[in-house]
Amino acid sequence: MLPALNEEDSIGDVISDIPVHALHEKGYDTEIVVIDGNSVDRTLEIARQKGARIIIQNGRGKGLGVRQALALCHPPEREHSDSRNFCEGSTAMRDAKYLVMLDADGTYPPVHILDLIDALEKGAEVVMGSRFLGAIAEGAMTKLNRFGNNALSDIATLLYQQRCTDLCTGMWGFNARALDILELDSRHFELEAELFAESAKKGLDIVEIPITYLPRQGETKLVPLKAGFAILDKLIERRFFNASGILEMKTAKRSEKRSSTPFQLL
Repeated sequence: MLPALNEEDSIGDVISDIPVHALHEKGYDTEIVVIDGNSVDRTLEIARQKGARIIIQNGRGKGLGVRQALALCHPPEREHSDSRNFCEGSTAMRDAKYLVMLDADGTYPPVHILDLIDALEKGAEVVMGSRFLGAIAEGAMTKLNRFGNNALSDIATLLYQQRCTDLCTGMWGFNARALDILELDSRHFELEAELFAESAKKGLDIVEIPITYLPRQGETKLVPLKAGFAILDKLIERRFFNASGILEMKTAKRSEKRSSTPFQLL
C-alpha cells in the first residue's frame, strides 16, 4: 500500500522495485495499491502504467487516506457501499494475510519488504522499519528532523512502555489481526504516531527491523515543527483516550457550538 500525493518523480521506480518475484517465490501473491491524495501531476498515470490498483481518497491528508483505504478494503464488512471514492483496489486488500505500507517518495527501498514479511512470518503482528537501527544516507534527513524524531521516539517509549527508535517511519507491516483491531482517527502526518500508540495499547507484538533511508525525490510536504507538535499531541491524546471516545467528544463539541451559535437573517 503506497500513500501518494504528487509523486510522479518517484512512484514509478518505487513500484518497479517492489520485489514481487521474490515474494512469489516465497509463496505470496502480491497486489500493489496506491492511495492517491488527489494528485495533480502524472502520479496516477504512472501508477496505472506500472500495474498498480488505485484508491482516490476523499479529502486531504495521509492519515485520512490510509483510514479510508482500510475502511474500504479491509476487512470486507467495513466496505462503504455509498462512497465517492474510486476504489480499483477494493478487492486487492481483502483477506490479505499481510499488509505492507511504505511512502511513495523513494526514501524507503522496497527491497526491505522482504525483511518485514520475514518478521511477520516469525510471529510479529506489527513491524516498523527503523531508519535509526539501519542506515540514513547523506542528505536524506535534516538535523532538525533527526532531533525531533529521536525526541518523539523517546517520549513514545516512555508513554507506552514499548521500545521505539523511529516513531515517524513511513514503512510498516501488519498482519490481518492487527488491521482488524486498530482504531484510527488521524488525518495527516500524525498517522504513524497513532499506529504505534494503538498497537502498543492493544498489546500487539511490535518488532522493529533496520532499514535504509534515502534522499527523497521531489518536494517534501512535511512542515517539521507543525508536524512535530501534531505528533506529540497525538501521542498524549491516545495514551488516555481511544479513537471512538475522541470522536464522540469532538462530535459533542461541534453540536454544542452549532446549538449556541445565533443565526442572523440577511
